[in-house]
Amino acid sequence: MRGRQDPGTEQLESLLDKPELVITEQPKQRGMRFRYECEGRSAGSILGASTTEQNKTLPAIELRGNVQQVKKMKVTVSLVTKDIPYRPHPHGLVGKDCFDGVCVVTINPRTSRKHSFSNLGIQCVRRKEIDPALEKRRSQGIDPFHSGHSKSIEDIEMNVVRLCFQCEVEKPDGEKYSLSPVVSEPIYDKKATTTSELKISRLNVVRGPCTGKTEIYLLCDKVQKDDIEIIFTHGEWMGKAEFAQTDVHRQIAVVFKSPPFRDLDIQEEVDVQVQLRRLSDHMESEPVTFTYLPHNPDPYEVNRKRKIAKDVFGDGNRVA
Repeated sequence: MRGRQDPGTEQLESLLDKPELVITEQPKQRGMRFRYECEGRSAGSILGASTTEQNKTLPAIELRGNVQQVKKMKVTVSLVTKDIPYRPHPHGLVGKDCFDGVCVVTINPRTSRKHSFSNLGIQCVRRKEIDPALEKRRSQGIDPFHSGHSKSIEDIEMNVVRLCFQCEVEKPDGEKYSLSPVVSEPIYDKKATTTSELKISRLNVVRGPCTGKTEIYLLCDKVQKDDIEIIFTHGEWMGKAEFAQTDVHRQIAVVFKSPPFRDLDIQEEVDVQVQLRRLSDHMESEPVTFTYLPHNPDPYEVNRKRKIAKDVFGDGNRVA
């Protein structure tokens, strides 16, 4: 007859026997626009972090570990605030399997341990609607980390959310238990210039002398004039473009001067990377290429032509 185990051992075995909910594909952090209900349009779909132009992915979860004693699991997805402690967010989820701002799906892990969330959008509320939205979450029992909800609406960042996945497991005998909730990486509102993705559309000049001071017009998605810089990089070297806040026009264009390259004696062209960088969070845009040209103190080659003429015709001072 097997003796009774130590309570601590029993608890450890119970924990080891429980499955674990894991996010296998994070949501894409930038490029998603939060939409108001009154806009009357689809809120779009949250894409996966590894999405490319050729291959679209979706946020996904997986139940790992022992699932022999799992009949089914109910996964509830809601939005929480960016910072710890994670509190319910007033914005809501809309789309497939969503109701009142919350998404609920039932999964049979014996059929598939994985689930991808398609057609999941973010619907935002205005500041005057925050209290009613949070009250709705209270009535739904949505508070994954038992935070007690926000004490002040001023604490809530409206331009960023996280997905929170809660999983309730049902065993074959009907017993239910909950797994620890898991949260995604932050998702930033595309239309907010303080957190949106940075993008350079074009440069009007893409070549200039290595001495710098080339005047360049840069077109971009909206930026904050007091929260942006333009950097040139090549290997370990970095130079910063020269411009003032008054050189940022309507948030979509910047007039700046290129910095001098680290080596003013280059003998051939050097390609460097140009990026926008936000000061507040160090977010950087995808780079575009700028080419530094060797410095030529005689750009019209007057001296070279004079030397050739002198070699051919003499110095002109010779007496016949």
